[in-house]
Amino acid sequence: MSKFLSHARKPDPVTKAKIDDLLARMTLEEKVGQLVMMSAFAPIDWDQVNRELKLAEERGESYEPPVKVNPRIVEKIHKGEVGATICGVLALNNEIQRTAANDSRLGIPLLIGQDVIHGLYTVFPIPLAESCTWNPDLLERAARAAAVEAAAMGIDWIFAPMIDIARDPRWGRIAEGAGEDPCLGTAMALARVRG
Repeated sequence: MSKFLSHARKPDPVTKAKIDDLLARMTLEEKVGQLVMMSAFAPIDWDQVNRELKLAEERGESYEPPVKVNPRIVEKIHKGEVGATICGVLALNNEIQRTAANDSRLGIPLLIGQDVIHGLYTVFPIPLAESCTWNPDLLERAARAAAVEAAAMGIDWIFAPMIDIARDPRWGRIAEGAGEDPCLGTAMALARVRG
């Protein structure tokens, strides 16, 4: 294990002092709150959305349902009771990060995650199909493109790559990995992490 940890970047003394200061000032509830992940999206009234969609279709117009921040997450951010969220909408990410920075006691930014398994805006084949290329360089380039797009959206946690060696086709997430071969899986995982 130490072989892997030896490559970890150690924080500079100024950053370490800031971290130590924050930890010393945090309540137990705020520390636990850093472990909580909550959806950023407000509940959707699907009956209303369907009515609006039908009206728009009758007028020959397009309709996009409104996406709003969940008021509960805002309340919990204020109290330091949430540390992460899943959200792929830039405006919502910006709004909740402003709330975390400006309206919470300690101003700790949220960790924003999103499933970016095979691209975000630029969609690539599923990882199982990508691994069939036996081309780690190609996968590294695709992972890099996805990472750049995710970072531009304020997403800093992408739930990928999935590096399990999948040998049971009944498992529903088998398509997110490189299949059953450990050698191929290792090569593809290394390429995706580099990307």
